[in-house]
Amino acid sequence: MHSVPSPEPNFDISFSPESITHSAANEAARAAISAVETIDYDAHLSANSAAFSGRYSNSAIVAVCYRDRVKSQGFVPKAAGFLAMQIDSAFTADHLVDLPLWSGSNVPEALFIAHGQFMQSLYSRQDWAFWADWYRGMWDGTFRDWDLAIEVAKLPNEVWEGEDAVAKVAAAIRQIEAERKGRFDRPDNVPELQRKKLLEHVQRLLASPDMTALAAEGAADTLERAISQYLKEAPANCLPDALAHLEDVPALFRRIAVTVKSSERAETKARKLADDIETLNTKIARLEADLRDARAKTVHGLFTQSALKAAGTAFGAGLVGSLGLAIGHFFGDWPSDLTLENFRGWTSDMGTAEPKPEAARLPPIYDA
Repeated sequence: MHSVPSPEPNFDISFSPESITHSAANEAARAAISAVETIDYDAHLSANSAAFSGRYSNSAIVAVCYRDRVKSQGFVPKAAGFLAMQIDSAFTADHLVDLPLWSGSNVPEALFIAHGQFMQSLYSRQDWAFWADWYRGMWDGTFRDWDLAIEVAKLPNEVWEGEDAVAKVAAAIRQIEAERKGRFDRPDNVPELQRKKLLEHVQRLLASPDMTALAAEGAADTLERAISQYLKEAPANCLPDALAHLEDVPALFRRIAVTVKSSERAETKARKLADDIETLNTKIARLEADLRDARAKTVHGLFTQSALKAAGTAFGAGLVGSLGLAIGHFFGDWPSDLTLENFRGWTSDMGTAEPKPEAARLPPIYDA
């Protein structure tokens, strides 16, 4: 497994050319460390573990570990304490991984702006696509593809080294993703696109670049509004497992728009756009496969009443119809009754599903 050297505790290291991004990150790191230094961690660990879990963001918890590592050059004393906190509060690492980075408070405005700019920068560079998805997922608490992440982490050291490391790692990740394509049971209603036919269709899309970009951006906007509406009304931190792949689709549409509006040579742009559309096709196939599998089981008793209502409102006929038209436009196939049939069926099932009781609330938060 690729090993990452342990850095010295220097929070002024510039890790990217975007000065606003790294300065905001430094500011966040300092704030987290400053906040943690005021916590009598050892004294309150057992007595206030539930409150600690609810009150402080993941970044502060990580800062605790980093502070103690800097002081003792070892995680063991505090790692044991952190494990005790998990056991005492029943708030496990699995729960923490599903929390947004800033779960206990609003994101500072400067950091929020920098984060948005940083994500735009990442998604504009195709070789950074995996890292953009990973970073966004860790920020939101929605990253789920740990199997892929583990495979990436196991890439040999020589792939990570050298001036061309970015390109080599990106190529290796694409190879892993290509191999994984055959590891799921692709549904019949989302067949793989024929490359020759797709390249011909791409030429038609690029003949009207403004409208093609607008179509992609409009699809992304529509999906983001629906997802945001569901998360707010459910309320929830992430979409249901069956819709996990849907969270990635807006970014794929935006990547298509970026490619279409780029100033690259026509041949290069056509190839990249075809790659983008194939990636979208695979994502929709995985979404439909997960929804098919979910429907084969049951949705009864899995969701609260508010979540069922939110799903019906956010993912109703309008959203499914819009998404069907959008993917048909980019796949080069006019939508049919088979288009998104599992998505349509799942939303219908949700409309008649029996709710589960509302989940118990987390313990109240008290000042330590």
